[in-house]
Amino acid sequence: MGYQSWDEVKRKRGIRRVLLIILLLLLLGGAGFAGYHYYRDWKEKKAQKNYEELKERAFGTPSVTPSPAEPSVTEPAATSTPVPTHTPTEEEMLFAALLEKYEEYLTIHPDFTILHQENEDIFAYISVPNTIVDYPILAHEIEDYYLDHNLDHSTGYPGCLYIQNCNTTTLNDPFTIVYGHNMNNGTMFGSLHKYDDPEFLAENKYFFVYQERRVMVYEIVVVSYITTEHLLSDDYIKVDGKWKFDKFDGYETARMIKRIREGNDARSFIATPEPTDEDTLMVLSTCGEGKRFIVVGKRVLVVPTDRGIPMK
Repeated sequence: MGYQSWDEVKRKRGIRRVLLIILLLLLLGGAGFAGYHYYRDWKEKKAQKNYEELKERAFGTPSVTPSPAEPSVTEPAATSTPVPTHTPTEEEMLFAALLEKYEEYLTIHPDFTILHQENEDIFAYISVPNTIVDYPILAHEIEDYYLDHNLDHSTGYPGCLYIQNCNTTTLNDPFTIVYGHNMNNGTMFGSLHKYDDPEFLAENKYFFVYQERRVMVYEIVVVSYITTEHLLSDDYIKVDGKWKFDKFDGYETARMIKRIREGNDARSFIATPEPTDEDTLMVLSTCGEGKRFIVVGKRVLVVPTDRGIPMK
């Protein structure tokens, strides 16, 4: 081996030292990255388990909701005037038809006292059959608070399903948007992407929303990827540098349909007849492929839980 000067030795030692530091940093970075994802995955699974336990406590034992009364037929006496039979209304017939397939959704109701003990901001509960979507819906005075806050008010994923302040908690607005994350493990609104499949949509056309004294049935009328622009952007004004909701000017549904058609997404589905601003719509909104993915339901039935009589 040839003679190396002291300067050459120091230079090589310095190079090795730098390489060693780089290697250590890479190892630490990799471990930190893996640790972060492990912690996030653990937190998401814990949150999902908490939601499942909350559902079990809130729904408890199913309480049967009576179906509309059967037509009462009385045999008339030979000389009496025939007693007219009850003709079921359109809503009663729809209720009876839905009861055959969705009895488990129409004969249960959450205890909102239990839900409010968990979080006072819960004002509704949504169940979408054959998906993971089975969660409370929340509202907070701080816009988008539940985008990155959980039921226990801790920060981070998965957040909660929530509405913004432009909507009211009555759910009687003509156009209500419910937001939820598209989680990698399919929780929150991640499983809504099942509606990309036309066959799944054909077999799962309804979802259910519960409030304290009623169950609301929504029929899915739109499934689509659209731009990330706020669906109600034309209804906002800027005050002190912040966007504030002004008022509904109408045509929200028409604008939504127009954006879908202009997007030319082959997977878009719009029911016939198209929904209008005369309908009461709920938009389930999440992300996907750099766009906004929406599943829109039109309210077709309201069942008061104290009477079991369907009404629009």
